[in-house]
Amino acid sequence: MGAGDTGGTGRADVVVLTALEIEYRAVRAHLDDPRPVRAERGSLFETGVFRSGTRPGGQRVAIHMTGPGNPGAAALVERAAALFAPRAVLFVGVAGGVKDVALGDVVAADAVYDYETGKDTESGFLPRQKTHQPAYGLVQLARNVAADDDWQRRVLPGGAPPRPRAHVKPLAAGGRVVAHERSDVGLRLAAVAGDAVAVDMEGFGFLAGAYVNQHLDALVIRGISDLLGDKGEAHDERWQPVASRHAAAFAFELIGRLPGAEAAPRAPSPRPRKLTIRELGGLADLLLDVPGLSSPARWQQLLDELPTVGTAVGRQSASRAEALALLRTCEAHRALGELVSVLDVLAPDDPAAAELARRVEDLGLD
Repeated sequence: MGAGDTGGTGRADVVVLTALEIEYRAVRAHLDDPRPVRAERGSLFETGVFRSGTRPGGQRVAIHMTGPGNPGAAALVERAAALFAPRAVLFVGVAGGVKDVALGDVVAADAVYDYETGKDTESGFLPRQKTHQPAYGLVQLARNVAADDDWQRRVLPGGAPPRPRAHVKPLAAGGRVVAHERSDVGLRLAAVAGDAVAVDMEGFGFLAGAYVNQHLDALVIRGISDLLGDKGEAHDERWQPVASRHAAAFAFELIGRLPGAEAAPRAPSPRPRKLTIRELGGLADLLLDVPGLSSPARWQQLLDELPTVGTAVGRQSASRAEALALLRTCEAHRALGELVSVLDVLAPDDPAAAELARRVEDLGLD
């Protein structure tokens, strides 16, 4: 496909996010036939197939480069969840080692600390640190991957660094580049996040984004590209590519071991026919007849209760155009039954909501 072409959206088994181009390239190298998909409010993804040898046909993986920082990482988890409904989402890239790790090692985070939250007072900085944890199942799987070293066979060519080790330990995340262990932030890390073995700039925001998307399993995987006590541009030039390849190798070994990856794929369920514009219009009329939905607050409440599709439609008051857009998006994501359930709670015993539910059932879309 050319640069301006776009592919479909649909589901992906896993979404992998990175911050930097060098990390993105390391991840992309594990995929067959990566192709762009349409932008989700300007955010461009690619999808490709990872052939692990344990699943016929491979696994579909979506990838995206968020840029540095916690806010962008949090926002892109939301968009990835809405676009692909993945079984797992990973953040893969490089980090600075704080202690107990060597250049090229890999860390899968069993917790990520936000070391920057706190209060500046006359007597100094008072930390109010927050912590997010990844999915328990992914942490357990990461421990298994780290224990047997098979992941090292997935490291793609690009030099001959020392044999890396993998660790499952805490990380710390913040918006600053920590240049030395005796800097203010370096000393703060030692004081409030003493068991963190590395520091990054996106891990906390990434897990915060996963936290607000219920049932979304998430994990941060980092390769060590520099050490706080020994930083420099020469290290970045040599070790960022190495650390990126190591983190990507660990990530794809984990993806290949996800539960169900070894099972033969199930035959896809038959896809219901697409609604005609007349059928869609009838449903839109019923939706607009539900009391109160024309108000901005009520429309917002409806969308907030539809996390699968609510971020993909307009956030204004319900006009006919917005109602049609919501219904078409629900249809595309097979979420009309979810819409009916939310309306049953927001407008119990309402005739319009009941008739909309009946029509959705008659059309076989619930």
